[in-house]
Amino acid sequence: MPTGSDTLWDIAIAEVEKRENPEGDGKGVEISEKSILFMGNKNGGKTTIILRCLDREEIPKPTLALEYTFGRRVRRHNTPKDVAHFWELGGGTSLVELIRIPITSSNIRAFAIVLVLDLSKPNELWTTMESLLQVTRNHVNKILTKLGKTNPEVATEIKQRMWNNLQKDHPDYELVDPFPLPLVIIGSKYDIFHEFDSEMRKIISKTLRFVSHYYGASLVFTSKSEALLQKARVLINNLAFGFDKSKSVSVDHSRPLFIPAGLDSLNQIGPPPASDSDIGKLRANTPLELWKKVFEKTFPPTSSCDLQYTKDPAQDLQYAEYEVDVMRAQKKQVNVAAQIPWYENVAQMKMPWTWNSGPDSHVLVIQNLNLKVQSGQMLAIIGSTAGGKTSLLDVITCRDHGGKIKSGHILINDKTSTPQLVKKCIAHVRQDDRLLPHLTVKETLLFVAKLRLPKFFSDSQRKKRVEDVIAELRLRQCADTRVGNEYLRGISGGERRRVSIGVQLLWNPGILILDEPTSGLDSFTAHNLVITLSRLARGNRLVLLSVHQPRSDIFQLFDLVLLLTSGVTVYSGTARDMVQYFTEIGYPCPKYSNPADFYVDLTSIDKQNTEKELESQRRVNTLANLFLEKVKDFDDFLWKANEGDDGANTSSQQSSHVNSEESVNIPSHSSDQLPGVLKQFTVLLSRQVSNDFRDLSTLLIHGFEALLMSLLIGFLYYGHEKTRLSIRDTTALLYMIGALTPFTVILDVIAKCHSERVMLYHDLEDGMYSVSPYFFAKILGELPEHCAFVIIYGIPIYWLANLSPEPEHFLLNFLSVWLAVYCARTMALWVAALLPTLQLSAFFGNVLFTSFYLSGGFVINLENLWTVPFWISKISFLRWNFQGLMQVQFNELTYEMTVGNITLHIPGKLVTQSLDLDSQPLYASYLILAGIIISFLILYYLSLRFIKQKSHQNW
Repeated sequence: MPTGSDTLWDIAIAEVEKRENPEGDGKGVEISEKSILFMGNKNGGKTTIILRCLDREEIPKPTLALEYTFGRRVRRHNTPKDVAHFWELGGGTSLVELIRIPITSSNIRAFAIVLVLDLSKPNELWTTMESLLQVTRNHVNKILTKLGKTNPEVATEIKQRMWNNLQKDHPDYELVDPFPLPLVIIGSKYDIFHEFDSEMRKIISKTLRFVSHYYGASLVFTSKSEALLQKARVLINNLAFGFDKSKSVSVDHSRPLFIPAGLDSLNQIGPPPASDSDIGKLRANTPLELWKKVFEKTFPPTSSCDLQYTKDPAQDLQYAEYEVDVMRAQKKQVNVAAQIPWYENVAQMKMPWTWNSGPDSHVLVIQNLNLKVQSGQMLAIIGSTAGGKTSLLDVITCRDHGGKIKSGHILINDKTSTPQLVKKCIAHVRQDDRLLPHLTVKETLLFVAKLRLPKFFSDSQRKKRVEDVIAELRLRQCADTRVGNEYLRGISGGERRRVSIGVQLLWNPGILILDEPTSGLDSFTAHNLVITLSRLARGNRLVLLSVHQPRSDIFQLFDLVLLLTSGVTVYSGTARDMVQYFTEIGYPCPKYSNPADFYVDLTSIDKQNTEKELESQRRVNTLANLFLEKVKDFDDFLWKANEGDDGANTSSQQSSHVNSEESVNIPSHSSDQLPGVLKQFTVLLSRQVSNDFRDLSTLLIHGFEALLMSLLIGFLYYGHEKTRLSIRDTTALLYMIGALTPFTVILDVIAKCHSERVMLYHDLEDGMYSVSPYFFAKILGELPEHCAFVIIYGIPIYWLANLSPEPEHFLLNFLSVWLAVYCARTMALWVAALLPTLQLSAFFGNVLFTSFYLSGGFVINLENLWTVPFWISKISFLRWNFQGLMQVQFNELTYEMTVGNITLHIPGKLVTQSLDLDSQPLYASYLILAGIIISFLILYYLSLRFIKQKSHQNW
């Protein structure tokens, strides 16, 4: 008996000595200590069963990893209490490696296993059971192998113990394979399982009976009811404290099963629940494998999401701390800037030290977002600005703007999302409409149909598809109206948005994603647009759209709503249940208020000052954590009303009834069936010519501009029909012809390219066509306009200024001007594709042209240039055009110069020699100009190929 002066250490030593010496004061009483490991489905009810078995009135909490508790029971009065050690493995199957901690060689003689299986999740049942039992068995076998070398008697005793449940005369003695440790299989949530179809219940019950009998285990079905829990307690008390186990048996599939180990037989269980023909087709080496294949044919296994929460303890909501979570979120921010190629940074005029930093280079990670939607539904993502809506859509569509996924997966028809899969089944309608303004609605859709529909479609089939889309989107009244833009009057804003949807709808995608489709529209137009989207979703499509704060009648049209703020989910579920959900957690929507407005305001971050920001951030995190806790057991992570505490289980039950869910409708044609490069080129060329030549106002202005410049210059030098212009005037005229008009061409081309840049970027990103056909269509499509411009500009000047009248001189002069102006055009194309903004392109184009102008050989003699401008003159198309024009006009002529009474005859070649413009023969000037054109075209192609043609309106 310990005294008051004994220390805790003394008491512990005395207790050990008492156990080792039973003949002492302990009166020979042996204290029993046994251990039990509970494992099974995540959220299957393991903690609840342990607490009820120990008669503890505690609220179950999520198991982080591996938790321990103990219980004590007394056998009779005035005897020491037996101790049972209870271990609980959390995380479903994700933490199976932790079983080596409780199961050791020192306690294996008194160890047992309780496997808790969630009956409401039959699709996860076999996978969970097989994974846990296999890993446990392997670990136990390793321990027994080591014991066989050090203590073979104990190892043999443990192996033989499990055969004691079956007598040797049992008919199944040679057909089973008992588990090496005592095993109890508990089927939890029977109250939900009981609502299943009778045939489903029978299949699950027979399968679990076979597995339990095969492993020599006891089987019991339980739920929250006290009567069923009592049966489970009987089996667990037998394992923990040696209490007698019940001999009663219940094998009726319509009632909860209760079958102690050794009291069942294969004859009573019967064959696997499948026809003989089906069984004959299945190849199995063992009876267990045969039952597995039959069971998984009815309940295909689904991948478990256990790892998402349990691998990182910081994700457990019961340990949430706001300040720590904020710092962790900052640490996990996605560095979007680091994903941008270096050449794009150079093109955007960014300094190297700013490439991987800056306020815009980081965006918040979207955290704890789990969502499962099916075809035929319309999901609206709502939330305040900068809440992560557009980033989420970008991530779904595999675009880098939203950052890269660090953890988790996006699955489409159970396949991991890839850019190739996205292009096959997802259509993305951006926030801004980018369409060619001079084409009609029908022409716009027809050109897209020629590019996106498979090449085996005939022209009549393409037209039929266009007509169907026009009818589906209610666009018949404006089918022959030009699309228009902010400068050209055309169809209305709502009709233009529907045309953008029609462009994506032509190839019949399974998923339609829209980024704020109602922005900029009046409420009536927005309402009609969402009605159209709802109708599209009913056609076996999945429609996802982001929207700020929709009006109440629009909100009622949504099937599902995802409320997103600061990258976290505050609510996801049906739109009609959103008010009820927030009411239940203490945030009812005021009467006559729009739910979308109220709850978006509730979850917005107020950044007026630090105090309000922290307060609103805490509220948002609390709401997000509460919602995640409520839906973590749901298969689709969507909240449903009227399900109470068992809502998650009911959801699981409902999902288990659906053996084949509505899958995304992926078009059957593959990328190699789409129109080839040549077909893309012809379509793009036709579209380019149609759009450009419909813009009569721009064409007339450019033509009038060329004619006016030609007449102004021509009349300046007019009046010398009888006497030629002087050498000085002729030289100035020739340089002005080649240098004046290219500058205006550069500005016009840059402005036009930047107006088309957004549409080009989206088309290339969607895979509508490749760079090569667009490049050649652009070049050839603008040739007629270029030729007309040079003709209107070059011919009047030549004859008004009375230049050399020989036809060959005129043609050579025209060819040189044509090449020089085309050099300017190609240079403008390259600059427009190289730099991100109109201002930068215009600035850089101006710098290049000015450099070429100053080094062209007229402002300063080429002989007097120092090194840098001298080498610039080598690539100056103005210099080579000036040299060619001078040689055409002067080489074969002789000029008369009168000085007093003396008339001098000066050969024209002396003029070109004096200006150092005779370094190359005449044909070389034309070849060099052609080479400069080709060089600029190559640079233009490379810019299109490697630099994303994003639209940047700001520096």
